[in-house]
Amino acid sequence: MLQLQECLKKELPGPSAQELMAPSIRPPGLAQFDGTNPRSSGVMILLFPSEKGISTVFILRTPGGMHGGQISLPGGKQENSDKNLSETARRETFEEIGVDPELIKEIGILTPLYVPHSNFIIQPVIGYVGFLPVFVLDQKEVAGVITTPLKQLFDPDNRKTMILNRSGAEIVAPYYEASGHRVWGATAMIMSEFERIFISCISG
Repeated sequence: MLQLQECLKKELPGPSAQELMAPSIRPPGLAQFDGTNPRSSGVMILLFPSEKGISTVFILRTPGGMHGGQISLPGGKQENSDKNLSETARRETFEEIGVDPELIKEIGILTPLYVPHSNFIIQPVIGYVGFLPVFVLDQKEVAGVITTPLKQLFDPDNRKTMILNRSGAEIVAPYYEASGHRVWGATAMIMSEFERIFISCISG
């Protein structure tokens, strides 16, 4: 983790890496706000050891609501009580999947990602715990968890493309195959930047 921590201190790949996994509905180069006041949120890329190497976890959100049924990283909107977006990501990770925020070591952050559809700006935080967590789910928000080793997730064979139909329009959406699930949209864009850093870091 020390090597990855040092890599995260360097200049980040930014939008060029994020956009590798952007769906076709997202305007290219969209890194700025649309003139409205964006809502801030923090998400956690939680890393932990497993039998198959360093792994991470995604959550399957319960049906209903803005993000119902989607696969995402643990996280959510910033509350007034949060000192910063790192604290937001830690708090939400605890509330959604029960990992004690005091046990999560922050090793870096990624480039914020603006999502036009929801008018959120998302701050990804990289955290690490030195054990395999026992996940306790918030049944109101989380229908399940998906754990996957990073080397498996970032295998080129697990980068695929699907065609979706939204309101009569076709969307071409790149996605990661994660333990039989499809990770796409903003979550895939965040993971795409992390993939660039992770691969270059461990190969360097």
